Amino acid sequence: MSDEEPIRDPAEESEQYGLGELAAISGVSERTIRYYQNERLLPKPAKKGRDAVYNEDHRDRLAVITELRDRGLTLQNIRDLVASKLPTRTVSEWLGIDETLSAPWSDDRPMTISHDELVALISEHGDPPKGVIGELHEASYVDPQPGQTWVVPSPALLDHALRLRAAGIDIEVSALIRDLLRRRLSRVVADTVKLLVERAGAGFAGDATPDELATALGALRPIARETSGVILAQEVELALAKLMQTGEAPSKRSRRS
Repeated sequence: MSDEEPIRDPAEESEQYGLGELAAISGVSERTIRYYQNERLLPKPAKKGRDAVYNEDHRDRLAVITELRDRGLTLQNIRDLVASKLPTRTVSEWLGIDETLSAPWSDDRPMTISHDELVALISEHGDPPKGVIGELHEASYVDPQPGQTWVVPSPALLDHALRLRAAGIDIEVSALIRDLLRRRLSRVVADTVKLLVERAGAGFAGDATPDELATALGALRPIARETSGVILAQEVELALAKLMQTGEAPSKRSRRS
């Protein structure tokens, strides 16, 4: 009988867990683990006889999923990130650039004002007709609170609505424009973020580190706002030119492009 140590398969060296053990270690319930498997967020376990066998990769993936959910990402967002083939450790490194990713991209923040302050704000754009505050409320520009106060979710959008109203565009129409832009832009932004994640997975700009990505995003922040404004203005010019030339609004095809 030889005194030499038997050669072991490296796969056997990794930690292995049953479903209950994985749930206890990760803090994620067995039911949720099964759900993540069905949603393709977590690889299916190996089988040892009739028992499911999980390993360190499952444990680490659950930790990342939990962290992403705590950050407010939807399951679809997480699925896209998982699909980018980023190693779990790399995902954790990218998540380390919190300060850059969580920094606001807009200076517009909700504020609470008194009823008199709201009336004064409206009056700056002309004498408001009776019922204008009700119209603003119905259009979600303001939200009533106890104590005769109002929450303004977006002071900038409220100002835009009041300026448009002073120019003859009523509040309902400005709200429709706002909601249309938000729906269309949300799809564009989702595709943009997905592209950044995919490029990060392949090495952002080739082989960027998280710190280099943070620098790139810091530069992108002001440029993104300016670029979107320029493109929107250009598209409005094109739409108005077409309307003047043909008397027709842009086609559905051009609006989707």
